[in-house]
Amino acid sequence: MDDLFPFFIIIDREMSVSAMGRSMSKLGLINEGDHFFDHFTIERPLQTRSFSEIKRQTRSLFILKMKEEIALKFRGQMYYDESNDQVAFLGSPLINSFDDLQGIDLSLNDFALHDNINQFLFTNQMLLSSLKDSKEIELRLKEMNQNLKQKNEELQDMAYILSHDLKSPIRGILSLAEFMQEDIDQNRLDELPFYVNTIKERTIRMNKLIDGVLNFSKIGIEKSKKEVIDLNELVHTVFADSVSRQGFKYEIKSTLPTIHNVRVLFVQLFSNLISNAEKHNDKPQGMIAIDYRELPEIYEFSISDNGPGISEKYHKKIFKLFQTLDSDYKLENTGVGLSIVKKIITLLGGSIRVESTINKGTTFIIGIPKN
Repeated sequence: MDDLFPFFIIIDREMSVSAMGRSMSKLGLINEGDHFFDHFTIERPLQTRSFSEIKRQTRSLFILKMKEEIALKFRGQMYYDESNDQVAFLGSPLINSFDDLQGIDLSLNDFALHDNINQFLFTNQMLLSSLKDSKEIELRLKEMNQNLKQKNEELQDMAYILSHDLKSPIRGILSLAEFMQEDIDQNRLDELPFYVNTIKERTIRMNKLIDGVLNFSKIGIEKSKKEVIDLNELVHTVFADSVSRQGFKYEIKSTLPTIHNVRVLFVQLFSNLISNAEKHNDKPQGMIAIDYRELPEIYEFSISDNGPGISEKYHKKIFKLFQTLDSDYKLENTGVGLSIVKKIITLLGGSIRVESTINKGTTFIIGIPKN
């Protein structure tokens, strides 16, 4: 106390001074046992004239004025000590400049570094908290930086789609509309059915692209609860909903497990993989085979097709948003499906790899941790 607040004064319930700091003693103006109000007037808080009034206003800013000739003022706070039923004034003299020290026989050594108990306690609390939580803060900062990096990458992807992929079909539709208007004005109607069909195709493509962006943005903020999922039933349903090509078949080679997880994630996962395999299949008879094997800590699925295959140099590119291996104007291809697959697997804490042979087919091998 003496080192931190050398001007402290301890006052009992009878308003007698029971102890004081070394610098207050050095002034030689009061002694232990003296009545507090014989030497001091409380200028702030106003109307504070008793122990009970001080107790009610502890932690407020107090200004004390000495009644002696030097009329020295002190600034600080009163704190109530419940165990000893006493109050402590913790503060320092109010001085305008170092010249004031000459008249009261004080030096800089009399003044503590902290003349405000709140400042002292707050500083120490922050120091202890920072030491205690430094590792946790470091880890949280790393996690926040990683999330920020990921969000920035996604924003860049969104900027690309807004500046390029969405504008392209809009420009094409606008051009076709202008051609149609010119033909109508000149009464040339032979090409109108072609223009109408082309506009429909480009509108469908744009709609699918928008749906893909919305689906992509929802993954990660999905609030669905975990539930029991029979993956055999789920894959049957997904295949029926996702595949529109006649003669396209699928096979579940091994019975799939029943798991406990977020259903919508697995619907999206298998839906995008099956749709992707159908869209790119170049064989007269398209085929998808889904296999499964159980490992000690993960569920491992493989989704194979008999399509054109994917060159090894593209195995990483295919999982990036809006990166496609086909023409930009291919109706069904938006470059979103496998990006959604990758994001879902990342959310589930799993892994995905590609095995492929050109002209023979592609296999996606997925590992999902068990709950």
